[in-house]
Amino acid sequence: MNQQKEIIVVGHKSPDTDSICSAIAYANLKNKLTGQQYTPRRAGDLNKETAFALSYFGVEPPAYLADVRTRVSDMEIKEVPAVNAKISIKQAYSLMKECEASTLCITNEENHLEGLITISNVAASDMDVYDNRIVSKAKTPYENIVKVLEAKVICGDVSGTFDQGRVTIAANTPERMVDYVAEHDMVIIGNRFESQFFAIEIGASCIILCTNAEPNETIIERAKSKGCIILSSPYDSYTVARLINQSMPISYFMTKDNLITFGTDDFIDDIRDVMASKRHRDFPILDKDGKYKGMISRRNLLGARGKNLILVDHNERSQAVEGMDSANVLEIIDHHRLGTVETMSPVFFRNQPLGCTGTIIYQMYNENKVEIDRKTAGLLCSAIISDTLLFRSPTCTPMDQAAALNLAQIAGIDAEEFAKE
Repeated sequence: MNQQKEIIVVGHKSPDTDSICSAIAYANLKNKLTGQQYTPRRAGDLNKETAFALSYFGVEPPAYLADVRTRVSDMEIKEVPAVNAKISIKQAYSLMKECEASTLCITNEENHLEGLITISNVAASDMDVYDNRIVSKAKTPYENIVKVLEAKVICGDVSGTFDQGRVTIAANTPERMVDYVAEHDMVIIGNRFESQFFAIEIGASCIILCTNAEPNETIIERAKSKGCIILSSPYDSYTVARLINQSMPISYFMTKDNLITFGTDDFIDDIRDVMASKRHRDFPILDKDGKYKGMISRRNLLGARGKNLILVDHNERSQAVEGMDSANVLEIIDHHRLGTVETMSPVFFRNQPLGCTGTIIYQMYNENKVEIDRKTAGLLCSAIISDTLLFRSPTCTPMDQAAALNLAQIAGIDAEEFAKE
């Protein structure tokens, strides 16, 4: 997100040539004077006369602005990376700490939202330690187990998932193991040959050797023949048992239903009540294509500010762009009677009894000793010709006529011939 906030220069809702051309010219002047980002916009459709003037001087029409209420896209969206549903609880927790986030979004390959996992979900995952089948219920990828245990793969295919059996520790003699080790189990074990051999024979899916224990060739060959995976971890049996729970995929714990999301085009006035009624700390933001973009929190609402506006060629509320009440009006440049626009703070207000706002903008270029280029001169001249009906309007002043003729010279046009066109 840009650190420098855009300032919009806009005319009234029924834009004429003066409204459009003055907005473009004044945005150009402010950009040159300040180096900030001033952008001309239009609050309505172009008429044919204005479209002709812009086309004649090769100027693109300003983009349409329907409403200036603050949208989600105007807020600071925290770009917390999305994650895959298969990553481990441990990896998710590490990412939360790294990003200082309490929520992660799970997305598919197309970056569409599949679910959420929160720090509360992570905490809850460690509460099922009494269920020794939870690792298989979660369909835990063996690759997660290898990463979390920092294990060496002695033999076996670790591309699949552990989806049957219990996790158990072979703490007793082989004679006693028959009471608590069964087929498909994952067995945490030491370097005792007899216990390793028995676990393989009984049909364990995987045996995990602790403290970097290495099995002999007999054990390895027997494991291969029985399709048993052997892993060797540097951790002791207690630590291995604790870490295995952290290898479970977040898909088992994530929230998938009734997800509350907001779009980048949503108005913050519309989402404020929804956010206040839910206890969630963070909410996912989706772009126009429904793809995950980032997160916002209630704190973001507190810091949300209205768009910065400069109004040209009008100062009446009824003529202003929709949502102006929530915007921050910085300046008003106009030549009409005083209207009903109210501002939250003092503004720069320039109102002169002239026939055209373009004349005021022309004066401001000269006052600031900023050179007027051909295109800008052509637009300002078009505005004055249009508003004064080529100097025939009773509102036209000698200053308007002098400005238009000087601008026509810079633009390389004949004012009267151009007016006929």
